[in-house]
Parts: sequence; structure tokens; C-alpha cells
Amino acid sequence: MVTKMRQMGPGMYSQSTQPCDTCDGTGEIINLEKRCKTCKGKKIKRDKKKIEQEIDKGCPNKEQYTISGEGDCVPDVEPGDVIVVVKVRDNKIYKRKGADLYMEKEISLLEALTGIDFTIMHLDGRIIKINNQKGQIIKPAQKMTVEGLGMPFHKTNYKYGNLFITFKIKFPDTMSAPDSATVAGILKTNKLPSELQDIEACKETVKCREFSEADKNTQATGGK
Repeated sequence: MVTKMRQMGPGMYSQSTQPCDTCDGTGEIINLEKRCKTCKGKKIKRDKKKIEQEIDKGCPNKEQYTISGEGDCVPDVEPGDVIVVVKVRDNKIYKRKGADLYMEKEISLLEALTGIDFTIMHLDGRIIKINNQKGQIIKPAQKMTVEGLGMPFHKTNYKYGNLFITFKIKFPDTMSAPDSATVAGILKTNKLPSELQDIEACKETVKCREFSEADKNTQATGGK
């Protein structure tokens, strides 16, 4: 260290201490002819090293792993550690919540009425066929569960979460008159609902159309 005096005024001086410009406060001077050309006398150098860390099955987002002794090194000091923080990348098909997986599946109206039978590729590469019980009707936005087809539990990887599938039903845009008659014949019930018992007495017929925001009644209420 070097002590420097600076005159502040007549008979007044200030004293300050700072690292030596020659040795940079280390108390050691290296001959320029013998100085390392790589580190230039600093005794440290930048280097690249490949480090491998095994990640547990079902590892959650932001989980941390510590690799001891692989951090930065400085002279006369123990090397630090490398902290690996896991960041789970989003998937185009599946969304993860804990050990459970969520996905959406679009099916036709025919599949919704007669049954589903499709395949998916799981995150581990398996090709899996999924179907439902015979005679089961799938409704729009209905969510169904496939047990055990989620992610493995963290630290308990012999247990698995579930896969939840939300179904979106694609309806046909139009239907021919013969097809409409065929579908009506299949789905028609013999007994009319109570509110339609007087259908023969009805004298007025109206048509409905596709909804638009402009159709809303915007008239003020409450006397305003």
C-alpha cells in the first residue's frame, strides 16, 4: 500500500492510502521478461470447460443443482461452486402443472357421438392410442382424464401424474337435406319435451342466425 500526502491549505495536509501502482497492492512484482503471456501476471485466465449434470426425472422448474469446486478461481482462495438452475421449456402440445399434463384435442362431431380413437406421442417418445368407452358421448369443452400418463413425481419417479385432455368439437359448416333427415331420424326421440307438446298449435315460425355483438340490446335501463 502507498500513503500519499496532499496539501489542503497553509499548514493543512490530508493523508490517503491506496494500492501501489507498481504491484497493484499485492506486494509482489513480477519481472516483465518472465511474466506469463497468457495471464499477464494476474495469475488467472479465462477458460471454457464442459460440465455435465444429471437432472432428476420430473424435475420442477427453477430446481437448483450445486456442482462443488467448479466456480471461478483466484489465487490463494478456494474455488467457488457452479449453481445450475433448471428452466423447463414450453411444449407445443402439452402444458405442465406439477406432475400433471394438459392438452387440447380437436375432434369431429362424428367422433364426439360415436367415439374417439387417436394416437399421441408422449414426451418420452412413446406412441400411445387413446379411446373412450363405447356409447360415451363427448360434449364441447369436456375434459377427460388418462390416468398415469403425466410426468413422473420428483424424487418419487415410480409414481406418475395424469394427462387431462380438453376436447374441442369441430361442427360441420353445412349439411344437406338428406343428411339432416338421416341424422334427425337417428337422434329423434318418440316423446316430445313438455314445452313442445303444443307444437301443432303453433302459428308462428322464426329463424335464428349466427350471433353478432351488434345484436345486443344496448338500450339504457333504469330511466337513464
